[in-house]
Amino acid sequence: MKILIIEDDPTIIEVVARTLKTTWVEVNLISTVYGEEGIELVRKELPEIVILDLMLDDMDGFEVLRQIRFFSDVLVVILTARGDEDNKLRGLQEGADDYIIKPFSTGELVARMKSLIRRKDITEATVKVAAKPSTRRLSIDFANQNVSVGGSLLRLGPSAYELLYLLVTNEGVGLSKQALRKQVFPEHSNDTTIVDVFINKLREKLEEDPKNPKMILNDGTTGYKFVGSYSMVREALKETKG
Repeated sequence: MKILIIEDDPTIIEVVARTLKTTWVEVNLISTVYGEEGIELVRKELPEIVILDLMLDDMDGFEVLRQIRFFSDVLVVILTARGDEDNKLRGLQEGADDYIIKPFSTGELVARMKSLIRRKDITEATVKVAAKPSTRRLSIDFANQNVSVGGSLLRLGPSAYELLYLLVTNEGVGLSKQALRKQVFPEHSNDTTIVDVFINKLREKLEEDPKNPKMILNDGTTGYKFVGSYSMVREALKETKG
């Protein structure tokens, strides 16, 4: 496993590197104190995980995240002293997979990373589903873990894909935010805000008008449900075969 650390404090780099090497003996660690170099390292080295500080000397960490997300769906963990709720939500909305606040415990860092890796492994595993459920705009190929809208393939991180998978495979059934949090984000205590953030991200990608969604609907005030029609899928599949 290859992990890239983008952090301007050499002491933090040393602590994180020592922790990761203790946990994963074979880990390949790369580090830089510069955001611009970090972006290029993501392109060239193709790490599995990026640990990103927001307060870098040469550029803002949010800009680093945005540029990475233009070309990569690598797992990104923000590790920062910016602990306010606005920055946390901004980080998640702009594509981070997790957000850890300094000062941090090495145990929490490892636990969060293991959780992300486990979710990534789940989403990359082959799911044996015969049909490919779709609506007029949305198409999901469970066997190949592909999601497209209007024929255009979408880039979804593991958490977003797992959340969509749960909603689609429970089509028409309201799932509570707490149930979704426990399944997809178990490390986030009882805070369901992260579910709302990722639902909004899915709507931005899937819906024609994210503010007036037609696929992922609110279920009262405590949950969400997917309302795509499986009967339409079966008919479409039959027509294709015929």
